[in-house]
Formats: sequence, C-alpha cells, structure tokens
Amino acid sequence: MTALRIGLAALFLMLAVTVQTSVLTNIAVAGVTCDLTLIVVIALALSRGPEWGAIAGFMGGLLLDVVPPADHTAGRWALSLAIAGYIAGLIRRETSGSPVGPLGVALTVVLGTAVSFFIYSATGSLLHDPSVDWGEFGVRLGIAAGYDVVGAIVVIPLVMWLMGRVKPARERSRRVAP
Repeated sequence: MTALRIGLAALFLMLAVTVQTSVLTNIAVAGVTCDLTLIVVIALALSRGPEWGAIAGFMGGLLLDVVPPADHTAGRWALSLAIAGYIAGLIRRETSGSPVGPLGVALTVVLGTAVSFFIYSATGSLLHDPSVDWGEFGVRLGIAAGYDVVGAIVVIPLVMWLMGRVKPARERSRRVAP
C-alpha cells in the first residue's frame, strides 16, 4: 500500500460522507438517500480487493457513525459497510482481478446495499432503535438500491480510474527505465 493510495481513499471517503450528510439528505425519499459512502467503499473494494474494501468500509462507516446528525449507536455503519466492502472485494477476487462489467458493478452495488442495509437494520433491532421499521424494509431497500445504482454510474468509474492511475514508486520507475 502506498501512502498516496491511502490518502486518496481517505479523501474519497471524507468527500462522500460530507456530500451524503449535507447535500443528499435534501433529496430523501421515505427517509432514504443515496449512500454515497457505500458506493465509494464498493469502488475501492473493486479496485483494490477485499482487504481494502473492509478497511475502507470500516473507516467510512465510522465517519458516518460520528458525523452529525448521527442519531444512532456508533459502530452500526462501521460494521455494515465493512462487511459490504469485504464482500465487494471478494467479487473482484473471484473475477481474478479483471474489470467487472457494468452489469456486474450494478449487481455488486445492489448486493452491497442489501447487505449493509440489512446489517444496519438488524443491529438497530438488537439495540431497540425505534427508527427501525421492518414493515417498510422492502420499500426502503428498493429505494436505496435504486439511488445507489444511479449514483454508482458516476462515482465508481471515477474512483476506480483514479485509483488505477496511482502507482507505487517502484512500478513507475520500471516503466521509465529502457
């Protein structure tokens, strides 16, 4: 891992959390917005693998857990996004590191949304969070998946392209040498 890649991933996560909590909350439908942080986590997992996905998911989720207007028990988003990121990274590993096609990316986003939404809701139920409503789970999941797939159309290619452009110094020096 290079410091530049880690810094770039941290920048992506901070931007995603900032935009998600300040801008995207204004376009919520049934209390659900586009989970931009999840999309960035999936993009990092698809570009670097399951370890990066789990770490990025944990860090992005932890940011969501502590950034206002967080009104839930800290750690719920960190757990759900870490698991979703790890699963997305496993999808990359199963494709032997080759690029996942557009349909595969969309399905990965839907799977990541379902996993993170379910884990977040399940931990909320275990902790007696009054905002968890299992009767509306399917509707909210459908809205969240739709929002996330639309957001992924722009975010995932951009993040994967930028992460692919950042190479460790030893790889750059090999290309320069004759």
